[in-house]
Amino acid sequence: MRRVYFVFAVLFAFISCGLLFAGGGAEEDVLYLNIVWHQHQPLYYMEQDVYSRPWVRVHATKDYYDMAAVLEDYPDVHVTFNITPVLIKQLEDFVAGKKDTYWVLGEKNAASLTDSDKRFILERFFDANHDNLIRPFPRYWELLNKRDSLGLDKAIKSFSEQDFRDLQVWFQLAWCDPVFREKEPLASLVKKGKGFTEEDKKILFSEISHIIKMVLPEHRKLMEKGQIELITTPYAHPILPLIYSTKVMKQNDPSSPAPENFSYPNDAIAHLKKAREIYYRHFGKEPAGMWPAEGSVSKDIVPLVKKAGFSWMASGEQVLAKSLGLDGFTRDSNDTVEQSAMLYRPYYVLGPKGEKVAMVFRDNRLSDLIGFEYSGMSGKAAVDDLFARLKKIKSKLDKSGEKGPFLVSIILDGENAWEHYKNDGKDFFAELYSRLSASEWVKTVTPSEFLAMFPEQKTIENLWPGSWFTPDYSTWIGEEEENKAWDLLGFVRAHLAKYDMYKYREVEPDTLAKALDYMYLAEGSDWFWWYGDDQDSGVDEYFDNAYRELLKNVYRSLGDPVPAILDVPIIAERAAKESESLEKPVSVIIDGKISADEWKGAGRFVKSGGVQAAAYSELQEIRYGVSKTALVLGITSRNPWNTIFADSSLEIYFKLPNYASSSVFMLDGRTPVGFDSSHVLVIKGSALSWYRVDDKGKWIEEKAAVNIRTAGRGLEIELPYTSLPPVEMGQLIRIKSFLTGAKGVRDSLPQNANLMAVLPDTGQTETLLSVVDPAGDDYGPGYYSYPQDAVFEPGVFDITEFSVSQGTSDIVFTFKLAAPVNNPWNSPIGLSVQTFDIYLDVIPGQGARNLLEGRNVNTADDFAWDYAIWVEGWNQKVLIPVDPADPGSGFAESAELKPRVMVQSASGKVTVRVSKEILGGATSFKLAACVLGQEGFPSAGVRRVRNVAETASQWSFGGAKSDDYTRIIDLVADTAESQKKQLEERRVSYHEVVITK
Repeated sequence: MRRVYFVFAVLFAFISCGLLFAGGGAEEDVLYLNIVWHQHQPLYYMEQDVYSRPWVRVHATKDYYDMAAVLEDYPDVHVTFNITPVLIKQLEDFVAGKKDTYWVLGEKNAASLTDSDKRFILERFFDANHDNLIRPFPRYWELLNKRDSLGLDKAIKSFSEQDFRDLQVWFQLAWCDPVFREKEPLASLVKKGKGFTEEDKKILFSEISHIIKMVLPEHRKLMEKGQIELITTPYAHPILPLIYSTKVMKQNDPSSPAPENFSYPNDAIAHLKKAREIYYRHFGKEPAGMWPAEGSVSKDIVPLVKKAGFSWMASGEQVLAKSLGLDGFTRDSNDTVEQSAMLYRPYYVLGPKGEKVAMVFRDNRLSDLIGFEYSGMSGKAAVDDLFARLKKIKSKLDKSGEKGPFLVSIILDGENAWEHYKNDGKDFFAELYSRLSASEWVKTVTPSEFLAMFPEQKTIENLWPGSWFTPDYSTWIGEEEENKAWDLLGFVRAHLAKYDMYKYREVEPDTLAKALDYMYLAEGSDWFWWYGDDQDSGVDEYFDNAYRELLKNVYRSLGDPVPAILDVPIIAERAAKESESLEKPVSVIIDGKISADEWKGAGRFVKSGGVQAAAYSELQEIRYGVSKTALVLGITSRNPWNTIFADSSLEIYFKLPNYASSSVFMLDGRTPVGFDSSHVLVIKGSALSWYRVDDKGKWIEEKAAVNIRTAGRGLEIELPYTSLPPVEMGQLIRIKSFLTGAKGVRDSLPQNANLMAVLPDTGQTETLLSVVDPAGDDYGPGYYSYPQDAVFEPGVFDITEFSVSQGTSDIVFTFKLAAPVNNPWNSPIGLSVQTFDIYLDVIPGQGARNLLEGRNVNTADDFAWDYAIWVEGWNQKVLIPVDPADPGSGFAESAELKPRVMVQSASGKVTVRVSKEILGGATSFKLAACVLGQEGFPSAGVRRVRNVAETASQWSFGGAKSDDYTRIIDLVADTAESQKKQLEERRVSYHEVVITK
């Protein structure tokens, strides 16, 4: 009787879990496919009860609802959705009536818009994929082109009231899913196209509210039907292993710089507990699975996850490889994982005391194809490719001799890819889900379903600490900014612990709970993601401010004073866009009389409005340069300096190289400088003071032979090198000046930024090669066109001059471009649009013939390179062929040779300096050089350079005639015809450089 009962119980469990598919139960000759769509947005902070960013809301109307609802048409397809608690928290607010800034300004009557409103709308209401969300709608595309052709300042005045109203509508409408745009009430608005009314806007925002309210109920409905599995993430999306203890990072890289240890296991427990509570409140049951934030796992968190009630979690393939003793999984010539039987199965992972939780691991390549590459293909071609890859995986598994069944896991962001697909990915989803529904050999399954069918799986005793895309946590910890953020987190958490653990002062339980909630939210990974050089949002300062506001709210909720350190940005202020670049030494007579001739070659920054804009501010212009003996500054004010110094002082702060100590505060000890400063010069009339920071972070005065002179509105300053730490060519100096009075700072120059001066060569160099490259040949083999985003300004890839020179100990390569070198993605060296390659043939008779990955070009027969100097915003390296005879062997970084790069943005110059050691005593060498587009999300097998498609798009060059093309945009060549020929034939020639004594 018990046996009969048991059989019926198991059968009932399988039915209730949706495990018996139409074709029966588990099948032997089947490849199981686990698709997890990860839905997450950072916690966007509120300003006056309005969310500052629209991304939760617009992804709700364009992605979140439809990605779930579309599955109703494919009942045999089972997938998993991860909806993070911080996303749910914000969706709840929108359902309750909260709005975002873009919503508020979209609703505002166009007749009442202020100039500030108009500027915001013109800057931000084109924040959408230009090809897929703007171009398809003629009026929206017309407005974009009108803004771009006029420029922002003119557009504010030239856009009519109707232009602004139409733009208010189109931003919101474009971010609605095509399903909703094709039916009423939005279909009528799309058909109308332009000439929208305020009443039209009411209809639009009413429908937006309606769509948002459907998102979570739709997911619950599909979950209750058994078609999808819903999972969660720890509450505030933290890197849970680092919350447990940041010491775990040392297991990845013992040499990596680390913050002070942060270790609050109880917070990790709280994140898990709160996630389950939020999940249950919305979905009426407990989650079985968990996607740890960023797939970040470690052995330490396994018992916490187990005790919280989760039966499985997921991470990336690198974590599995390292856990199994591999450096990584390898792929064959077909891009198929060689160790397929190891990757494509769940495992049980053990905690320190044998606690056991199941884990699945994503196939990074398959996941990234959907996330980043299939958008450039038709839906059918993309799914054909995916199924071909799955077929190869199955074949590899069939030949492995290993026992299945096997599970392939595709896990990726569920909201960010689709604006890059035509028609919001509808064709891709229709093809994918139709093929999966019909397939006899691929079956979709959720992890819980698979584990219920096949509970016997292998065990991993030592789970390697890492994340979904790297076997470490280096994106969130280890860089200077990241470590500062962790130290600040620990500082605030220690203060809160006085209440939480030691009863520092009696507070109401609700007060303590509120403070803890702010603390947990500050522990989220999203803040740390944007710190450091490895990721850039373009608005990193926004996330920095949001992070510090959460930390401030811990104190505010407790009624405690907010420490001044929380007012200090972790991210140094941006470098101001200079009016003229610092290019060469100057010879200035320090007399206060600032003339353009004697300051020629110096850097220059003019405050907005120019030197005649007396109403703008007191400090108007600064020049900065070097002579052979000193650092020199010239500052122009609105009023004569003798009247300014009657009640004010001028404080000029510096960050000088080769000096370890720094302070984030001005001399008053409470006002942020904007960067870590090391020295300050204080001037009041003829009185001078020179301070440096000691090793305890305190300002101390010391003597310095500073020379200053004023003449009316001009002030000139000479700081001899003998008073400074040693400085060298190519090193960075930051400068910012403040005018201070009895009530604090009156003015600064620049405002909300600082000057980033890269020191030029103050000695003599000898030119060895000079090439005048033809203007206008920034078209690759003759027919490429630029990407369409506004950051790709005309001429930014057009080399007009190239030279090679030698100094005492260095070889110097200089590129001159036809346009200024702008830095829209804020690279640490001021270079983020271009990539420069320089190939040197130093050793006769050996070297590589193929250029770096993705260039798809070889060298001419009498040219084989020994060193490649690779320069872009985040990588400046000398690379060496691993095996010159084997093109597939790759390239290794030289540990001894490091390029130094100087970017002179206004003049469009990029100078690369390398030690003469690279020549090994050679008296001549051959050289080829080129410029390409830098790409932070490159195609597989491509070293961080931008693709060329058949037709140019927002982020891709256009003009490729086949899938086999070069990504070089301009090659240093004497004639345009020579460049065309070399790149068409994809065999680059060289320039001969002879070294003189």
